[in-house]
Amino acid sequence: MATLGKACTGQPSERRKMAAFESKKYSWKSGYSYKVSAETVGNVLEKIKEEKGYATSDDFLEYSRDEESETHSLFEWDDAVAAEKFRHRQSAQIINQLEVEIVYTEDARSVEPMEINAENTEMRSISVNAFSNIGARWSPDLTEKAKYVDTISAMRDADTRKQVLLNASKELTVFKRKYMVFKELALVISAINNFQMELALKET
Repeated sequence: MATLGKACTGQPSERRKMAAFESKKYSWKSGYSYKVSAETVGNVLEKIKEEKGYATSDDFLEYSRDEESETHSLFEWDDAVAAEKFRHRQSAQIINQLEVEIVYTEDARSVEPMEINAENTEMRSISVNAFSNIGARWSPDLTEKAKYVDTISAMRDADTRKQVLLNASKELTVFKRKYMVFKELALVISAINNFQMELALKET
């Protein structure tokens, strides 16, 4: 389990920010499992992100193409069985089935710029998508257009956090169009509308 922020030597406020998250642990979402551990895949994606600022499904596939790579066995490399186009789609699916459990300190909920949504004061950890799409263009299948950074980094940086929220707004618009006729979801639709209006105001 990787430890975050223990070596921070900045001002007290900076140390407090960095120490908000005690640790993180990768896992596969419920109902999914692969030949390679989630921790291994997460570490590979982090490595790619560190090298170029973000990771794409293409990057992950190319890394895994090497027979000596720790993620090579995730893919079917026999073209008679699986075409290259299928492998690209599979790469995106693997990334999106990865989640991370973040264990944080009691004061993490009030630490900027995290702004964690943790209303339950007893909550000590939260599981979220391990990597968030910061691509300017969002597509429903999150394939080659998606640019991923680890969610913790996306939360900390104002620009990437903004892009994640813009992508979330687009996804919520799809939800609204699908379910707005159901009165049972009126409060949910209203909350989405309020969120989107607040987001739009920040853009002006």
